[in-house]
Formats: sequence, C-alpha cells, structure tokens
Amino acid sequence: MQHHRFSYFKTSDWIFRSDPDFPLRAGIQDPQEETVLHEHEFCECAFILSGQGMHQSEKNPPVPIQRGDVIFIPIGGHHAYTQGEGLSVGNLLFSAPRLPSVLLELYSSAAYKQIFLKRFSPETKDDFPMTHLEEDVFFELETLLYYLAGSTSHCCKMGIFAAILGRLCEVWKIAETEKSPPLDIFKLTAFMEHNFHKELLMSDLCRMAAMSSATLQRHFKAALGVPPMTYLRNLRLKHAAELLLNSQLELNEIAELSGFRQMPPFFRAFKKCYGITPLEYRRKK
Repeated sequence: MQHHRFSYFKTSDWIFRSDPDFPLRAGIQDPQEETVLHEHEFCECAFILSGQGMHQSEKNPPVPIQRGDVIFIPIGGHHAYTQGEGLSVGNLLFSAPRLPSVLLELYSSAAYKQIFLKRFSPETKDDFPMTHLEEDVFFELETLLYYLAGSTSHCCKMGIFAAILGRLCEVWKIAETEKSPPLDIFKLTAFMEHNFHKELLMSDLCRMAAMSSATLQRHFKAALGVPPMTYLRNLRLKHAAELLLNSQLELNEIAELSGFRQMPPFFRAFKKCYGITPLEYRRKK
C-alpha cells in the first residue's frame, strides 16, 4: 500500500479565519479528494458520510473506511485520505483550549479520555481513534453535524457541538481498562477563571492539584492542548479584549484588571495572540 509523505500544515488562523474568536467549525467535503499526509493545529472529528476509501494515520499503513466510521485526529496528528470512491466526509474542527470550559465535565468520562485525550506520536505506531457506528446512531450524529455546518449562531453551534461530543462518548466502544487521570481539570480551570486577575504562579497550581510541575503540565496539556500557564494567559487576554470593546478604561487599568502587572508583557502577549496591539483592536472592533 502507498505511504503518503507529510506535505503541509493547517493552522488555526487559516481554518478559523472567518471567526477567530470562536474556533469551532463544521463542513462537508463531497467529494473528499485524496490528500497527502498533513498536520493540524486543531482537533478534527471526521464522519464518513458515504462511499469508501482508505485513511492513513501518521506513517501507519492505510485502513479501509466506509459510511458509519468516525475518526478522531488529534492536535499535531498527521493523516491522509489515500483512496476514495464516492467518498464524502463531514468534518468537525475545533480548538479545544480556546472553547468555553463548560465542556470540561466530559473529562470525567472514560470514553472522552480515551478518544480525545490520548497522546499520539509517530513512534507509538498507533492509529488514531476510530469506531464504526450503527446506522441509526450515525444518522442522528450526521443530522446534528449538518445543523452545525449550517448554523450562524454561536449559541446553537456550541449546543450542537456539546451534543455531538456527549453522544459520541455514549456510543464509542472503548477498552474497559482505561484509568482515570489524577487531575481534576474542571476544578483547576474553574479556580483559574475566578482568579486570573490575581498573581498566580505555577507553584500555586501545583499545590492545588497536588502534583509536581512536570506531572501537572503533562496531564493539563493532554486535556486542553496547552500548558496551564498558557491557558491562564489566554483567560487574561480574553478578559482584556472584552474590556477593550465594552469599556472606556485606560490600557494600564485594563492590563491590571486582567492580571498583567506590567504593560510591556501585556502588549507583547496581546499582539502575539490577536495580531494587533490593544489600541488597534479597540479601534478596529
């Protein structure tokens, strides 16, 4: 069987360019053309809607796919469609670290952990999580996916997205031996969301999680795709962006209320995240 080489990288900035502040998107590829191995800066759930073909994970041999199959491609995962005959695919694309934390209650589900949180690397030789669903269940998820692809409301999109993920966790067949990670991710992120304006150190989070820094960072990144201090910085920047739009506060006040003690780090972090300075953001929006 043919092995396709890695060729290109799909960034979140490009995929979510129409709505960068809401990194959730669904689309239908009909037909799904053959591709080379490519890497994603976001998560993808691929629903095989019709036809048949071959799907390749990392450098593993391609495997056959058909209607009813669901494949999860993690952040940084390489994959390709190497063959296709009448193949159409529904894609659910999202950046988990930048979505509202209400979905973090799924972290307690063994299915969610095995599907969405398992770590992959080319060295493991593992294919990405894949399952085949019964037609009635698959049709239910297919309908939700079409609704999501056609919706323009953030509220509706988030509700449908949560329904799809929750339903997948109910019907996905997983190994019964999967162990729960020792990190209470919901408790930790809730603490960060309530205290981001204060001076929080990595040592504070380690004490709360009762873990070493290395262990906490490993489990946190596996759950949300970013280290805990990056998640905290993103919370602060999101709050700063909201104040820029909805208040007349001076920049130094906004920085302080958002947890930044000095202006230069605030300016650097904001421009790196949003591509423009805080003043430019306020004027453009």
